[in-house]
Amino acid sequence: MPEPEPRLHNMSIHFLTNLARPILPGGYWAKTARRIAQPAEGKTLNLTYDDGPNPHTTERLVNLLDKEGIKATFFFIGENIARHPELVKLVFDAGHTVGNHSYSHPFMPGLSRARMAVEIDRTNDLIESIIGEKAHLFRPPYGIIDARGAKLLETRRMSPVYWGAVTQDWRNIGADAVVNHIMKRLPTAQLIVMHEGHDIADQCLEATEIIISRVKEMGYHFASIK
Repeated sequence: MPEPEPRLHNMSIHFLTNLARPILPGGYWAKTARRIAQPAEGKTLNLTYDDGPNPHTTERLVNLLDKEGIKATFFFIGENIARHPELVKLVFDAGHTVGNHSYSHPFMPGLSRARMAVEIDRTNDLIESIIGEKAHLFRPPYGIIDARGAKLLETRRMSPVYWGAVTQDWRNIGADAVVNHIMKRLPTAQLIVMHEGHDIADQCLEATEIIISRVKEMGYHFASIK
């Protein structure tokens, strides 16, 4: 995941997210939105992955989630889609939701309107060429999008998806630390954000396995964002 300078630490990200939430364009924050298909009983979490597809994580995640009977949402970067189209198809064929995470992971409000459109459309064109449909969900890089970007999404019948639990897992902090970031923010942060990557592959898989086990014991269920 490309990092802005300086990288905000995890507490700052949560503080700024909560501060910005009232002024950010409308989007999906949690399971309470009608987009989620909830089970008849229990509490629902959204497990999401950013920055793929990645040959060190994506297939392993699909296999793990399939074993656990869980559907997740994958927000893919266009540059990575171009390198690994077969992994996008693998995720889609396994029944997970494929979302758009821009083409090159820029800070969207810093771009011109035309450049923002390119970031969205180029990625969606790649997704459509692989799975036969465009993504209708967009996770803004760094969780921030302005009114111009929101209008571009609206005209494309797309919705921004924000976050609840930010785990700081784009760094190799260890699976236990990743899980702790998530657990201490439940039940208010139902939208869990994790990251794929070469250097954090084992951490991503181990943390996913632990969090699934723990929250299932607490009565939670998982569903992809539709």
